[in-house]
Amino acid sequence: MPIPIINNSISLSAVSYLARLQALRQLGRLELSTMVALSALAGYLFSGGLWQIQAMSVTVGVGLLAAGCSALNQWQEQDLDIRMERTKQRPLLTNKISPAAALLLASLSIGCGSLLLFSLPGSMPLLLGLLAVIWYNAIYTPLKRRTPFAAIPGAICGALPPLIGWTAAGGVLISQKSLILAGTLFIWQIPHTWLLLCHYRDDLQRSGLPNIFKAIPTHRLLRINNCWLASLFLCYLLFPLFGFIASQSLSYLFISGLFLIAFSVIKKPADANEAGSVLRTFHFTNISMALLLTVLILDRLVS
Repeated sequence: MPIPIINNSISLSAVSYLARLQALRQLGRLELSTMVALSALAGYLFSGGLWQIQAMSVTVGVGLLAAGCSALNQWQEQDLDIRMERTKQRPLLTNKISPAAALLLASLSIGCGSLLLFSLPGSMPLLLGLLAVIWYNAIYTPLKRRTPFAAIPGAICGALPPLIGWTAAGGVLISQKSLILAGTLFIWQIPHTWLLLCHYRDDLQRSGLPNIFKAIPTHRLLRINNCWLASLFLCYLLFPLFGFIASQSLSYLFISGLFLIAFSVIKKPADANEAGSVLRTFHFTNISMALLLTVLILDRLVS
């Protein structure tokens, strides 16, 4: 009966194709790379850039750099990832992608992203992009093996993409607006990382990495983390306060969204013994950054 055989072959081929796409998504950490790319686009538009081909070059270029850095990081940390529940299903460890192929894909992604940034006016976007790659894979990644506080210098990686977009639009690297935007991304990185560590405390212990919870008890780390969250909230308020959001309706929407997020977090504070509470705060922290980037992008579209 030929028809069932053909249908079965098509079905298996489709499953295999989807599995490969899923492996590539995990290798490049698509969701995180997309947020990094959007932060670069927000920086570009925030600097006064227009909706033109340069905006696409910045967004795609930074997205490719982020995906390439992620793939290279997974190649670098195979010995650590295999020990942790959160990461042991990554494609290199399940043989969905070979280490050599991952290294090749990382190189191609970083190379293509660099070429797109090279096509932009001026040399600063490319230099900042290369700095981000070097800082993430050659400084932050090895630093995690040496100190439990690597997240603090590592947060510089999160501050660079909006600066890439900012300078690509012709903005001066050091200015009030660029520092506020980059500083907000920098501060966001700390609670983002520490909340994830709190949720996966057992994984951190299994990994053999320097354990931040041996230096600071979990309940105290969460209190310190709340200070970072309060600082992040104040940074968010600078945008409508200084008139950086031109649309009044978007300013009101942004402020209302911030207070809703803050209320949801404060209503039931993160408890060291309650993983669900920590994870909820982690998600709300990410949502707040997504809200900021969305508002900055929409504001330029509206105005």
